[in-house]
Amino acid sequence: MRFAHICDYPSLRSFTVAYFILRTLFVTLTCCFQSDFKRLIAYSSVSHIITIPFLILANSQLALKSALLVMLFHGLSSPALFVLVRVVYSLFQTRQLVRTRGILTLRPLLSLFLVLAFFFTLSAPPFPSFIREVFFMASSLLLSKSIALMFIFYAFLSLLYNLN
Repeated sequence: MRFAHICDYPSLRSFTVAYFILRTLFVTLTCCFQSDFKRLIAYSSVSHIITIPFLILANSQLALKSALLVMLFHGLSSPALFVLVRVVYSLFQTRQLVRTRGILTLRPLLSLFLVLAFFFTLSAPPFPSFIREVFFMASSLLLSKSIALMFIFYAFLSLLYNLN
């Protein structure tokens, strides 16, 4: 945030935005094809955090609030998910999503915690990450309308790997 004024040059700003768009879409597509639970959480963490430079480049109060919300919700949800993955691994000796789906019916409390952690990261209306997503979309409109369309695609891909 302290060096955001350096990116006020149009050519540097457009290069930076293009770089982060490609990185965001690549990481999100990587998440869609993950079968390892821990890797999925790690790549989704990168996917969330890589959105912060966009918000800083938007250079508005709404964008800075959105960046703080991204950091806050990421700081709450990511450690919880990593702890739950460790619990799943210690119980079932696997991190493969396909193998743990049926087994989790034997542990309803663990399944409840996993579902609650999932809802905390889901960007749908009744959940807290939805506010972050709305602020993020509004802030991306400050950069460009085409960038906002790219982030709608990013949100769709994020929903896909979250449903996994």
